[in-house]
Amino acid sequence: MRKLIIPVLLCVLSACSEPSVAVSPDAISIESSIDQLSDRFEWAKEQALAYAHEEGDSVGLWYEAALPNREAFCMRDVSHQALGAHFLGLDEHTRNMLFRFARNISEGKDWCSFWEINRMDEPAPVDYRDDKAFWYNLPANFDVLDASYRMYLWTGDPAYVEHPVFLEFYERTVSDYVAAWDLDAEVIVDRQRYMNRETFNLEDPYEYARGIPSYHEGNQGSTQLGIDLLAFQVAAYRSYAAILEHKGQPARAKDYLSRAVRVSNLINEVFWNEETEQYADLLQTDGELAMGGGMLTYALYNDAIFMPDRAKQTALNLVQREPDNIEIRSHYPEVLFKYGMFGEALDVLMQLSADGTPRREYPEVSFAVIGAITTGLMGMTPIDKGIGTLSRIPDEADHVTLRQFQHRGIVANLTHGGQSSSTLSVESGGKLYWRAMFNGDHPELAIDGKRLSAVRTTDQLGNTVSYIEIDLFPNDIVMISVPD
Repeated sequence: MRKLIIPVLLCVLSACSEPSVAVSPDAISIESSIDQLSDRFEWAKEQALAYAHEEGDSVGLWYEAALPNREAFCMRDVSHQALGAHFLGLDEHTRNMLFRFARNISEGKDWCSFWEINRMDEPAPVDYRDDKAFWYNLPANFDVLDASYRMYLWTGDPAYVEHPVFLEFYERTVSDYVAAWDLDAEVIVDRQRYMNRETFNLEDPYEYARGIPSYHEGNQGSTQLGIDLLAFQVAAYRSYAAILEHKGQPARAKDYLSRAVRVSNLINEVFWNEETEQYADLLQTDGELAMGGGMLTYALYNDAIFMPDRAKQTALNLVQREPDNIEIRSHYPEVLFKYGMFGEALDVLMQLSADGTPRREYPEVSFAVIGAITTGLMGMTPIDKGIGTLSRIPDEADHVTLRQFQHRGIVANLTHGGQSSSTLSVESGGKLYWRAMFNGDHPELAIDGKRLSAVRTTDQLGNTVSYIEIDLFPNDIVMISVPD
């Protein structure tokens, strides 16, 4: 067995920090004609930053990502909150937390990590007694792997693709973890429900919850497999393939892309109901499919459905369903923006952040609101050389400005006027490569009024997107628009 290399965290990872910037991380703000959007953004920013802990705890930099007052962070919540945290300048916090999950994977826990870590840098006692008795949801390893790669794309931090602890975690997850829990596509549907335990006591949650095959935690004994476990596996294989490409291993990368396709095919074979034309959330131990828990949300969140017509139908079905809890609902805006339901996404976003919304104080909500506005409504996405933008403002008469966002050490401002114009300005930090994207088939786009040929492509749903790419430097202000 290989020994994990655990260097001193602060010394090793500090060299991977992003370049310093001239403004405070919490300087980011929104100005908008959309009623109350600016206020909701400010609430989310203030609430999320209140959960961030800068120093003084044994665990190092961290933010709360679990039930309030637990003083802890769990694998599922961190993986989702990381996106909003990025725009709030909390990248070092996220990297530290993901690193601690990665370094605590072990053979003694059957290649699981600690599901939840507290500020004392210990597994939270509410979820852990010892290596043979602890709470664990099986999507978690895949979720953390995918989140780590996404943070690499956003930050450019080489630790995520070069540090031996992260690399060890990725490799163990896609190999030993999959083998230990029978998660390979060929056996996962028929795997034993309870595995890897010396004793079995359904009255002891430390035992019966060690290996839940879903993030759905109700009726655990009757759940054979959740669609979410497969969805996060698809995302992890796809991200690991990209990491392998980065490491110069194209053959292995191709293999893991093929595995992602096989798992996605399994989603369609097992969970699609031809009569109702929708996916189920859960496969039960009696072989029946069941709805419940909102797990199909994760299939869209992870782009794990490779059939555009079914993916679109699933997004439409999602709007009609009331999720079981606010944790699931916190994913809705990101998903609905991505799948073209702009008005519905904005409505849910405003509901989530409204004063009086039950459990609005759950940490995931405020971080998710920030993530949904920046990457959903504003359509910001990391690309190889810089950043892409795509307005998803529902009403052409509205405008939104995102001020002083930071991207790999660059401070910039972005304004969308409806879906027909985007203006980017760079304040400091160097050159920013910009791909300005617009929905629709537009042969030409205009840069500050001058028409130029546009590149046209299709998104994951087959919709046409047109774009132009340019470089911006500090003090540049450029507007790109759809010509009249």
